[in-house]
Amino acid sequence: MSSPSTVVPIARPTLPPVEELQQRLAHILSGTELTNGAEVARFEGEAAEVLEAPHCVAVSSCTAGLMLVERCLSLRGAAVTPSFTFFATAHSLLWNGLRPVLADCDPTTFQIDPNSVRRVMTRGCSAIVGVHLFGCPAPIDELEKLAREAGVALIFDGAHALGARWQGESVAGRGDATVYSLSPTKQMTCGEGGLITTRHAELARDLRKARNYGKGEAYDCDLLGLNARMTEIQAAIARASLARLEAAIARRRYLADLYAKRLRDVPGVRLQRIPSAAVSSHKDFGVLVERGVDRDQLMRDLAADGIETRAYFDPPLHRQKLYRPYYRPQEEALRTTDAVSRHILCIPIHGAVTDEDAARIADRITELVGAQIARSMRTPMPLTAIPA
Repeated sequence: MSSPSTVVPIARPTLPPVEELQQRLAHILSGTELTNGAEVARFEGEAAEVLEAPHCVAVSSCTAGLMLVERCLSLRGAAVTPSFTFFATAHSLLWNGLRPVLADCDPTTFQIDPNSVRRVMTRGCSAIVGVHLFGCPAPIDELEKLAREAGVALIFDGAHALGARWQGESVAGRGDATVYSLSPTKQMTCGEGGLITTRHAELARDLRKARNYGKGEAYDCDLLGLNARMTEIQAAIARASLARLEAAIARRRYLADLYAKRLRDVPGVRLQRIPSAAVSSHKDFGVLVERGVDRDQLMRDLAADGIETRAYFDPPLHRQKLYRPYYRPQEEALRTTDAVSRHILCIPIHGAVTDEDAARIADRITELVGAQIARSMRTPMPLTAIPA
C-alpha cells in the first residue's frame, strides 16, 4: 500500500515559476492600477489570439461570467441546462431569476443530450446553456440548430474546455458566448478568474461595462452589473500561464491516451466517448464502472493506495436540495443522468502525474474492478442498468 508521501492528488495547479513573475508583479505593485488595467487588456488580447476568439472579456470567475452573459442577453423565463454538471452552471440562472429546465445526458459522451433538450424545451425558454463536460465539446452543431429553430440564445459553460476544439476549430467562437474558468483545477490558472469569449461586438462591449458594476465611460450606469473585475496580479499570472497552455493540454492528452490504452478493454469499465468531431482538452478523465462494480468501494480502495478520485457529478443537480423543486419527472425522467452519476469517477490527469503514476492508477483500477466482478459472480447481486 502506498504511503501518504506518494499520494497522487486529483488535481494540482500548474503555475509559472516565481522568478518569471517577479518583474511583472514588481511593476504592478509599484504603479497605481491594481484591477482591470493594462495587464488585463494584454491578457485579453493574447487570449483572443490563442483561443481564436473575436472578443475576450476577463472576469473574476467563470460563475460571474455566466451571470453577466445571461444578464447582458436580457434572458427571461427559463433556460435548458444539463443536470449532469457542476452546480455553478445552474446557479448563474437562479441569480438571474431564470428557471432551470434540466435535460438528460448522453450515455456515452455524458454530454447534454440534444434529444432531451428538444423534449423539455418550452415556450417560456429563452436560452440553452450547454456544458463542455470534462473538456470534451458538447454537441455544438445540434445545439446551434436547436437554438436557431427555437429562436433562443446559446451559451456554453466552457469551464473545463480551455483548448478544446470542434470540427477543427476552437470552441471559443461558437454559440453566443463561451465562458471559461481559470480556477486552480483547470488547464491553466491565475488562482481564480474567468474568461468570456464571443463573436458579438455589442455583447463584448456590454460585458466590459457589466463587470464594472454596469458603468461606462461616464459615472452613469445604463445596465445592471456587478464587481466581476480581474486584478492586474491575476492577469500577470494568467499571461504567463497562457504561454504554457498548449504544453499543459498536450500533457493531459498524452495521459488520456495512456489511460485509454490500458483501460478501454477492461471488463466493467467504460470511458467517456470523444466524438470524431471533437478534440478534448481533458480537464478530467471520467471512468464509468459497470457490471455490479461498487464505485464508492473502488474509490475507497484507490484512496487507500494513495490515489485520489472524485465522483463528478454525484449527486446531479436534480437530486440536490436547491434544485429538486425544478425537477419535473413528467417532463424528463433523467434516467441516464441518474445512472451515469452513480457510476462515474474521475482519476488524476494533470501536469504532476507521471507516466509511472498513470500506469499504476490504470493497473490498480483493472485489478480492483476485476476483483469486485469476481466476488459478485460468486455472490450474485442486483445490477444497476446503465444505458449503452
